[in-house]
Amino acid sequence: MSIHRIILLGLLFTFTVALPYSFGQVVQGRVMSLDAQGNMEDLVGASVYFRPIKKGTLTDIKGAFSLDVQGKTGWMLFSSTGFISDSIFVDKNQFLHVHLKPANKELSEVRVIAAPGNHDDVATLHTEILTMKTLAKAACCNLSESFETNASVSVSFADAVTGAKQIQLLGLSGTYVQTNVENIPSIRGLKTTYGLNYLPGTWIKSIDLAKGQSSVVNGYESITGGINVELAKPDTSEKYFLNVYTNSQGRFEINQQGAHKFNSRLSTGLFTHYSKQAARLDGNKDGFMDLPLFDLWNVLNRWKYATDRWMVQWGASYLYENRLAGQSNFDANNSNRFLVYGFGSKTSRFETFAKIARLYPDKPYQGLGLILNTAQHQNDSYFAFKNYVGREQSMYANLIYQSIFDNTNHSWKAGASFLYDSYQERYIDSSFVRTELVPGAFFEYTWTVPNHLTMVLGNRIDWHNQFGAQWVPRWHLKWDAAEDWIVRLSAGKGWRRVNPLAENMGFLANGRRLVLLGDLNPLEKAWNFGATLTKNFQIGTRKGSFVLDAFRTDFEKQWLVDMENGGEIRMYSNPGVSFANSWQAELNYSPVKRLELKAAYRYQDVQADYLTVQGTLSRLPKAYLNKDRVLVNLAYATPYEKWKYDVTWQWNGSRRIPNGSLTHVHDGVSPSLTAPAFSTVYAQVTRQFKKWEMYVGAENLFNFTQSNPIMSAKDPFSRGFDATMVWGPIVGRMMYTGMRYKIQ
Repeated sequence: MSIHRIILLGLLFTFTVALPYSFGQVVQGRVMSLDAQGNMEDLVGASVYFRPIKKGTLTDIKGAFSLDVQGKTGWMLFSSTGFISDSIFVDKNQFLHVHLKPANKELSEVRVIAAPGNHDDVATLHTEILTMKTLAKAACCNLSESFETNASVSVSFADAVTGAKQIQLLGLSGTYVQTNVENIPSIRGLKTTYGLNYLPGTWIKSIDLAKGQSSVVNGYESITGGINVELAKPDTSEKYFLNVYTNSQGRFEINQQGAHKFNSRLSTGLFTHYSKQAARLDGNKDGFMDLPLFDLWNVLNRWKYATDRWMVQWGASYLYENRLAGQSNFDANNSNRFLVYGFGSKTSRFETFAKIARLYPDKPYQGLGLILNTAQHQNDSYFAFKNYVGREQSMYANLIYQSIFDNTNHSWKAGASFLYDSYQERYIDSSFVRTELVPGAFFEYTWTVPNHLTMVLGNRIDWHNQFGAQWVPRWHLKWDAAEDWIVRLSAGKGWRRVNPLAENMGFLANGRRLVLLGDLNPLEKAWNFGATLTKNFQIGTRKGSFVLDAFRTDFEKQWLVDMENGGEIRMYSNPGVSFANSWQAELNYSPVKRLELKAAYRYQDVQADYLTVQGTLSRLPKAYLNKDRVLVNLAYATPYEKWKYDVTWQWNGSRRIPNGSLTHVHDGVSPSLTAPAFSTVYAQVTRQFKKWEMYVGAENLFNFTQSNPIMSAKDPFSRGFDATMVWGPIVGRMMYTGMRYKIQ
């Protein structure tokens, strides 16, 4: 048995005996909910009823209650107009914290967020919440641009040609982050390369970012964290919303959203998006466009039907993108286009979904849900004379049942999932075809000692038609150690099937030779261990929070993309050790009224054993990853948020980059180079009017760019051509302006 399994099994049996309590006569507690902006609110006048003695009371102006239960045990019921009723089995003298869910909202965990900072104080997992208010602090044209004011996630270009963006979390790429849209796996498969660009920011209602292992209910692919994006709902969205955006680099975007409620049960929403990059930019004068030209169309139609016992959502979406890049004088319609380096990509995707929930008004702790999703994805690309064709058909189903053991302090979820993926890929003269079938089952138990401790034990097993049975255990602990002190611990395993070409599309924009080595079984497995300490504080009337976290990821198997030898891209399963360590400290504070401050420092140590040309191992830090990062964000609003000001400063430390030269190889490995540290600044000003608002802003305000993102740019058909040596901003200062208009 490996050391990871021994550690995890030890953790699973920790805290298995509850602390004894004496049961008195009076039960006290507090009933709360959240307002529309996500702030904590006390529920005044909520009904509290103790069934055994048929006695009740109402909550006071602070949401508090006190009820003499005469030493009896039994069910205590909580209800309030406009909220879903809840119940707790009372058999101990304990202070009850009750969070009622709005009746017109989807089934989701009610969150109490420490302000400022948007860290979830109730969730068992260490979770950050990016609300609409947070997203509006920047241009936020799509999902990849939603993390500019977030300290945990880094976003960068994957290469200097295609315009594809990638995220990093806990020192590892976004492929290790399970990215869902409303609990449906989204950024995966052939969508990995450009998927972050495809989801418009105005469609997003909120983003939940959880570090470390996520719940087994959501699947097995989470290794370093989980991102769940909640879109605007048809029953709560504005009747009409318009967003128009343009910038100094020749980009234009328009988003329209409309919602209509036919009655109290049925509603629909139509979301449309169009964006275009029209200008050919070459700020560094290397002969290549700094940004790809593109036309992107995206449309979503969704429906919702809700009663006291049923909630059904369904819809469909379609997107089409035509992307063009390469040398500035490249013309795709020119018959001599092979004399000029060009890149082209055409993508179409059609997707359908359905979410069905069976509700039990008399038993709000009980529920049955079914999630269904189908997708068809097509991509045709070329990198000069190298062609790529990809086709994907996928289907996903997840059946979830939740209930309790005895009382709501002992809850559980169980279910089954099924994933079908069919891939047909062709690169130059090689074809790759495969079909994946992955049925799975899971069980998750949650034990709660109110106001003290929450522990979640999860297990799932999945049967992959190529890799056999795969076991995924996960454990989470949240301990309210003292007033305003929260400790979280987590441990668990994740695994994933690699898509070598689709996940590394940007690496094809070079003249290197692609080499596949050794065991080509592209399966990755990793254990992740994490600890988080949260301290909420108040100085006078000003609130704040301090969050310190540390995570460790150990790979059993990892698929490496090796750029360490000039002239080659080598892909192979890591024959040695691979790990990632991440530490972060974040302070959120409101020093004066309407001014919010966020300051964070992050350190990352990521290393792996690479294979030299002589067959020996060489342990190296991960390339292109800066160990140190500092982020400072200041946000200020005038009364009634008539004016809003926001500025973000990011400092990124130096990082190792491989030497792409075809010469100067030493001991089988090209000597590494070091990229310098650099800073970027983002700023935005927003003016709020009655039904609309206008915003202006700037990105990369001090115009820092990497001077040579493309090697051998003057000879793009040579073996030394390489557009993947990107460590900093490719484009310079960008000014933008936009307008948002709403009809409630």
